[in-house]
Amino acid sequence: MTRTFPKGFLWGTSSAAHQVEGDNRNSDWWEWEQQPGHIADGETSGIACDSYHRYREDFALLREMKQNTHRMSVEWSRIEPSEGDFDARQLRHYRDVLGELREQGLAPMVTLHHFTNPLWFARKGGWTAPGSPRVFLRFVERVADELGDLVAMWCTINEPSIYGAQGWVTGEFPPGHRGDLAGQYRVTANMRRAHELAYVALKRRRPDIPVGLSHHKFLFLPASRRRRDRLAAMAAQTVTDRWPARGGLRKIVEATCDYIGVAHYWAQACAFDLTRRQDQFVRRFNPPGEAVTDMGWASNPAWMARVLDELKPYGKPVYLTENGIATMDDSLRVEYLPAVLAQVHAAIERGVDVRGYFHWTNLDNFEWARGYAPRFGLIAVDRKTLERTIKPSGRLYARIAAANGLLD
Repeated sequence: MTRTFPKGFLWGTSSAAHQVEGDNRNSDWWEWEQQPGHIADGETSGIACDSYHRYREDFALLREMKQNTHRMSVEWSRIEPSEGDFDARQLRHYRDVLGELREQGLAPMVTLHHFTNPLWFARKGGWTAPGSPRVFLRFVERVADELGDLVAMWCTINEPSIYGAQGWVTGEFPPGHRGDLAGQYRVTANMRRAHELAYVALKRRRPDIPVGLSHHKFLFLPASRRRRDRLAAMAAQTVTDRWPARGGLRKIVEATCDYIGVAHYWAQACAFDLTRRQDQFVRRFNPPGEAVTDMGWASNPAWMARVLDELKPYGKPVYLTENGIATMDDSLRVEYLPAVLAQVHAAIERGVDVRGYFHWTNLDNFEWARGYAPRFGLIAVDRKTLERTIKPSGRLYARIAAANGLLD
């Protein structure tokens, strides 16, 4: 038997420019990496996977793996190296990249902001600055004018609540603030406005191209049935799932969009704890008995059902913009992939309009503050030679994509 997915279902992977391209020296992340203590084991992105030059090789591997789409980002700091100054050479480069995706039969989903900013933007206050949405809009409009004819779907902003939390609450991302929940909400409020402006601008230029964003659905589960733990989980979920809008906090997935993009990897248990004032009185930990990935967080394919079922009432197309596990043991990924895709298939059977799955990621890459240790890729990258090798999990994913279904 084959559990078949809908006709036209998109099978792909996701990547981010800074994590794979290499030598991205004009961004706030490059500067952040040069400061000791910010990246695990003192690593930097450096040459990354050198996908800036090897993208043809990378896309040929995706075609070999029977994929029909790929999610990638264009790097703002390359395209607009100084304020208002757009680099025609870099725009031509991304035309070549997107053209190659098309030549390989892969429909591009293009992300316009995936965690990195030009240095000039960061030094003017970045996403905390009141004028930041309009500054981002100028970049969006130029990219749309120059590249829009090659794009199949737009993803305006990647995981705004994670970007805000990591930069202003945990301090793992630049600018490295800690415990600044008000700062996080300033950032996500501006990102919400930026998304809304970008949506209008993109639809005005090409009404037929779907526009959305990617929301990171980090599940928070009550540590017990006690009311205080249920409230603790609800509070943590609210911070991650919502951003400031007119009238209060609104769910990110309710933003103006043609589809709902959702990334899901893991969950944590939440308990009310009066000693955790710096964490809004919520103690978070991995649910006991669950498998823990190399990122240090629990992962269970069954949680995907809850993530997708929450989206059914919106009645919109859903794309899983990211999902996967970090592990050096690829046999665990071989087990995980069919298990999580079975949950996706079951959600479709229940009426959730899931139209595509983007595995994170195609290549083992630079995983932000964790450096190169976490391995999410379906394709291994030798850190000395940069040789690419499709893993058994990548071959399995190719068979699933070719069949457009799961073989029982």
